[in-house]
Amino acid sequence: MALYTSLDAAAFARLSDAYGLGTVHEFTGIPQGSINSNFRLVTSSGRYFVRHTTVRSADDLRFEADLLSLLNESHCPAPRLVSTREGAPFLELEGGRVCVFAWLAGEELTRARLTPEHLESLGMELGKLHRVTLSFGGSRTNPYGPEVVSGWLEGLKQNPDAELSSIASELEGYLARAESERGGLEPRGVIHADLFMDNVKWLGDRVSAFFDFEMACRDAYVLDVAITLNAWCFDNGAYRPELCRALLRGYQVERTLLPVEREHLFGHALFGSVRYTASRIRDFHLSGLPPDKLAPKDFRTYLARARALVGMGPEGLRALAGV
Repeated sequence: MALYTSLDAAAFARLSDAYGLGTVHEFTGIPQGSINSNFRLVTSSGRYFVRHTTVRSADDLRFEADLLSLLNESHCPAPRLVSTREGAPFLELEGGRVCVFAWLAGEELTRARLTPEHLESLGMELGKLHRVTLSFGGSRTNPYGPEVVSGWLEGLKQNPDAELSSIASELEGYLARAESERGGLEPRGVIHADLFMDNVKWLGDRVSAFFDFEMACRDAYVLDVAITLNAWCFDNGAYRPELCRALLRGYQVERTLLPVEREHLFGHALFGSVRYTASRIRDFHLSGLPPDKLAPKDFRTYLARARALVGMGPEGLRALAGV
């Protein structure tokens, strides 16, 4: 999410007419994120979240729409996608594709407010998502697999900034280790793949919604667990054992981790830390957009995760997470 494409009043009027949303009262750009352009829209029928993408294909958006439909039917905490008057899940507009979602209730938590109870609730909802989507027939390959990340690092090694080039070489070594520590035989299914703190809404201590399912795909369930652990359980340069254990404890209320998943949690966590270090360098550090159009995210926080993981090793992470 960022502001790569500007939509004017005329564009929002066309959008509102196509979706039957009524009279446009207000629209505001949202600078957070990295790939899309997002907006808050207020019309005579209510509030909406509008996402404009020039990156996602029609097949990607149909996969997301079908997945959200299943999650809504199964009472999983997920956004409600609004269809056009003609029943389409997206609209071609201003050189890209627009999706409209009902505005979500709740708030995003700050890291300082996190408790083990929050992480246990989060883990339960993630486990439920993995269990409920067993019946989902849609298919989408992870667009950010190891081959893609390796290509990013190869390009970053050529960067004239000596620090970035050195970090890219360091990350290549971590990526190789991550791949050697990921077995490839772990159970696979639909995963969120991007369950960061700013992709979850809360009502009190209860998860009200997971959102931003645009990276959802089929991959190892334990990769989703590892990405979530990295995102929520690391603070001030170290993993917080009480949060890691609460996340895994809650998850296993809904779905028990198999021995092979426990064994390879480290490899997936290390891969996730490399992947997000590299993408943050590309999408934020090297972006030419000003802060009012792209809220910055520091890649060094994910580099710190990778270094911490390498320092503790697989056994250390399993002990820390209680698995």
